Amino acid sequence: MQRIEECLSAYQPRSVDVESTSRAAIALLLQPRADDIYVLFIHRAHHPKDPWSGHMAFPGGRHEPADPDLLITIQRETDEEVGIDLAACGEYLGRLEEVQAMAGGRQTGMIVSPFVYSIPADVRPVPDPVEVQDTIWVPLAFMLDKGAEQTVSRELQDGSTIDVEALLYGGKTIWGLTYRVLRDFLTVINN
Repeated sequence: MQRIEECLSAYQPRSVDVESTSRAAIALLLQPRADDIYVLFIHRAHHPKDPWSGHMAFPGGRHEPADPDLLITIQRETDEEVGIDLAACGEYLGRLEEVQAMAGGRQTGMIVSPFVYSIPADVRPVPDPVEVQDTIWVPLAFMLDKGAEQTVSRELQDGSTIDVEALLYGGKTIWGLTYRVLRDFLTVINN
């Protein structure tokens, strides 16, 4: 954990240089346990108007006008989605590069800011079933194994399919923006 903290404190993430119509924040929640460090992923609930409906993701969501900054956004969203109060039990470790969101294979006007937190080993998510259908903890050692990456075909909302790099774990497929952020995190901590 100390090495991760050192890597993140030395890291200078770049911002996306595009006009954005909205901003969002996501949380990479690291949980040190006796055997490894685990990362929390959510399986988003299915909603017909959500372009990321049913996808694997990190907890997070859109910045609201009442949120003074994106740190407040991620604290609010993490509490709403998985019942984890980052202000009370999380240790902020740093940020990663911003990412421009895509939907249906096209860039959107949304810019996503990833934040990394450590949470105690006894903290358990309590998913809001309206937003999250499931959660899964993935061990860092598994994600660092080069053999964990796979190419999979994914169906887009328009019915077309694309081949994408992904991580498969516990019957779940982590791809898209979540996978891009995860790869950025793994690159940062391996430097």
